[in-house]
Amino acid sequence: MEGLTVLSLAGVLLCAASFLAGLIDAISGGGGLISLPTFMAVGFPAHYIMGTSQCSTIPGCVIALIQFALKKKIHWPSAIICIPACMVGAFLGARLNIITPEHILRIIMIVLVPIVAVVVLSKHDIGAENRVDTLSPKRLVITNILIGLILGTYQGFYGAGSGTFLLLAFALADRLDLVTASGNVKAVVTFSSVVATATYVAEGLIAWDFVVAITIFNAAGAFFGARLALTKGAKVIRPMFIAVLTILFLSVAVELITNP
Repeated sequence: MEGLTVLSLAGVLLCAASFLAGLIDAISGGGGLISLPTFMAVGFPAHYIMGTSQCSTIPGCVIALIQFALKKKIHWPSAIICIPACMVGAFLGARLNIITPEHILRIIMIVLVPIVAVVVLSKHDIGAENRVDTLSPKRLVITNILIGLILGTYQGFYGAGSGTFLLLAFALADRLDLVTASGNVKAVVTFSSVVATATYVAEGLIAWDFVVAITIFNAAGAFFGARLALTKGAKVIRPMFIAVLTILFLSVAVELITNP
């Protein structure tokens, strides 16, 4: 990483991107769509990007989690079921990231994202109210194990937009309102990020010289993002959700075109 320091222009850009990523993550998930391209644009070593990015988000996740918990905007029964499954998935995904090329996932994403966007745009009542109590205990367990395993693996492997997909899963499958679904995302992502980070630490794939600075900026963004989500609710979460899906689709499309 010769010439790449926290005090360089590249370092300043990474800090700014980390703040914005923390803000977006706390509202709707998808902050990786801002931070990961910035890492690549400034010439950050490719093998260190995922590990460094994952590590820097943990304190911000904790800050947002505490704020949602204090406002009682987390449905703990579903979150507690989902967390261990997501941790397993995050470990598997991180291992896959180390040994597997990403082009196959990009092809899947270019098909999946428009479908998700159509579902969100066509269902204006998604996350309008909390109806999780209409689910049987058995369905709640099965649903959240599947959510955790599938999206935890995605988070550990690719990461970008994982919080957004979790938000949609909690709102659709668990019938949570958008604010509570967002709180559940914070609970799940906090633990899965720790597991994914530990995997990258074991492989020596974290640039520790950058972690402290970008962590501080990410945590600041997460603090303000959580406050926005809790005070504005669906009015800010839904538009941000659509924006993240749009950016995700465009970024994956560009990657497929430029790196077939």
